[in-house]
Amino acid sequence: MDWYENYKERLTYVYDAAERTIAGFPAPLDQVGLAYADKFHPVKHDKGQNFICMLLPYWMKDVAGITDEQCDKLALTNVYLMLYYFIQDDVMDDGPASDVKEKLALGNLLYSEMLSISRTLFPSHSPYWDYYAKYKTIWASSVVNETSNNYFLADPIQIAHKAGPVKIASSGALLLGSKEDLIPTIEEAVDIALMTLQMADDWVDWKEDMLESSYNSLIAMIETSLQPDVPLTEDIVSTYIYVRCCMNEYVKVARNQHMHLLSLNSQLPELENYNQYILDHLTQTAESIESNRERMKKGGLNYFFEKQGR
Repeated sequence: MDWYENYKERLTYVYDAAERTIAGFPAPLDQVGLAYADKFHPVKHDKGQNFICMLLPYWMKDVAGITDEQCDKLALTNVYLMLYYFIQDDVMDDGPASDVKEKLALGNLLYSEMLSISRTLFPSHSPYWDYYAKYKTIWASSVVNETSNNYFLADPIQIAHKAGPVKIASSGALLLGSKEDLIPTIEEAVDIALMTLQMADDWVDWKEDMLESSYNSLIAMIETSLQPDVPLTEDIVSTYIYVRCCMNEYVKVARNQHMHLLSLNSQLPELENYNQYILDHLTQTAESIESNRERMKKGGLNYFFEKQGR
């Protein structure tokens, strides 16, 4: 995990700076904001695999030719952006919750901080703002249309679009380094990593997503295998996962996209390693399910003894 371990010190520095700013928000948003930010601290909770938005500027440093200070500012920008969009997701998922007023107010303050830092790096005429407008529009379309359009089956990469604003860090880095011509390739590479991450999240969250009627790529894949008159239930999804081993097909999609990522020659080895890391976890999950199914075929008693280590 060099793609994470090499940057823990920088991530701590950047996140501490964000928390100091949030601590200066008017009460009670200061405490609400700090509590919210703490849940996503990439080093304190050692969940670096989920924080491509903060790691991406550092992965971009060499290919873009930017400074450490520029990396830090891009990372800090994405911290505020990440928290802002997480709040948007919470509000949309929770509906008229009692704390929606605080969340929306906090989100606006975080968004303002993102804009303030971005303006120190990019003047108003910079293409940076056009790229951000594009990513934000794609995010909005994805959020609204994901349940009506089966993104995963039509084009798996589209499930990455809800995290599309993350790419402002990579595009911003290339603009700072006067390498705008590389943006399309890097956008494609980052999208693949975001897709793989979303697939991993969908595997972990499929029961919760099913309960909340949220779009989930794994469930969407399973649902297309059913007859139109067969209702989708948790038992059916479990059967497809643990008996029919549909995870093998699911992982194949991620594996094919990873091969495409390598073919892009993006010059981002840490991004490639990050994507491989997530793919490995998905692969191990599928293999474990397959192995357990094979043991069960030998007989329940043998399976029980093996699980007990006898």
